[in-house]
Amino acid sequence: MHKRLLIIFGIIASVVLLAVLLYIVFAVGSVSVNTTNNISLTPQQESDIIELSGIKGGNNIFAIDEDIAIQNIEISYPKLKVLSIERKFPNNVYIYVTDRTGVFSLKLADGRFAVLDREFKVIDILFENDETLCVLDGVATDNVRTGYVLDNSSVLLTMMKGAEKCSFINARYYSFIRKTQVFENEIWLTTNTGVILCLPVSSNIDQSMINAYGYYLQHLSPEGKTTGKIYLSEKGWDWQNS
Repeated sequence: MHKRLLIIFGIIASVVLLAVLLYIVFAVGSVSVNTTNNISLTPQQESDIIELSGIKGGNNIFAIDEDIAIQNIEISYPKLKVLSIERKFPNNVYIYVTDRTGVFSLKLADGRFAVLDREFKVIDILFENDETLCVLDGVATDNVRTGYVLDNSSVLLTMMKGAEKCSFINARYYSFIRKTQVFENEIWLTTNTGVILCLPVSSNIDQSMINAYGYYLQHLSPEGKTTGKIYLSEKGWDWQNS
């Protein structure tokens, strides 16, 4: 009986010792912030980002909550995007960040203008409109806050996936699409040449974006690209002069 108890206590002690050793070995030793080539941060900003992440030296590296860390950083630094939080065993943590680029300008009820990136996250609110950006119209503005994604933007996000497959990313999007209007059943994209792409609101609006732009390239004459609408008819994609 005593021998069995000794064996059990020995096993328990071994497990506890192993857990302690693992905690010590995998305790966070250093946390650093790395950026992409197009931005630079001050030492104070890097320190702030690390503090906001909640990742502290001595904490177990496996206990890091990446979602909370990213949310805390991006709310306080809305112009930054956390690309990833990587663990390099046994005890180093790297936070990779880049900058967010304004794509859309949304006029608010108080006369100010919210700047949104291609993920429809509000990265700034300005008193004057940045006329180089794409005008966003037809969306609710009563809950627009810096650091947060625009409410009910899932369809717009899906549409942007199609735009990005057409190589319209950041500046290329707002250079070609001058206005994005959201209606109940359609999203209208007014191009810089004057024609409007009318995309039906659906779960595959990204494919509609690709098809409408393909029609624009392949079927419209130079004159046709300056006016009218590209829309989905019963026969397929078509153009009508408005």
